[in-house]
Amino acid sequence: MPDYTPAAVANAFVEIAGHALPQMKLQKLTYIAHGWNLAISGEPLVNDQPEAWDNGPVFRSIWDRMRDLPNGSGGKVKDYDNSIPMAEFTRNERAIIDHVWRKYGGKSAYELSEMTHQPGTPWTHAYYQRGRNAKLRNEEIREHYLALARAGRQAKA
Repeated sequence: MPDYTPAAVANAFVEIAGHALPQMKLQKLTYIAHGWNLAISGEPLVNDQPEAWDNGPVFRSIWDRMRDLPNGSGGKVKDYDNSIPMAEFTRNERAIIDHVWRKYGGKSAYELSEMTHQPGTPWTHAYYQRGRNAKLRNEEIREHYLALARAGRQAKA
């Protein structure tokens, strides 16, 4: 079981980008990487659960650390002691993060948010069945990304 904080995964995306990213975009990229890791390895990528906020899945720990920054962006996500959480990802985890960046990094924060709001997504299940700010369940996230993988394979066939 990984012990990566959502901030450490978000910081991996800031490193790849080479510049600060809006908080909403970091939230969605971290969530998407977590989802693909669940689908591919069967293991969570982060040690926290995203919540179903109005604009999609949100890791409260990232939001808490970035909410007061101008435009929600300020380089790497810092811990409360001002340290910068980083992680030594496995080769497979790093491949997933890199793939998520290649596939989704060019999308805006709002496009990513819209993707996570589609009917039948883990966000819609949590938000409309369990309520605003409810935790998204890893089992539902994994099933969603497995379905995306199956659909992608069928589209290629």
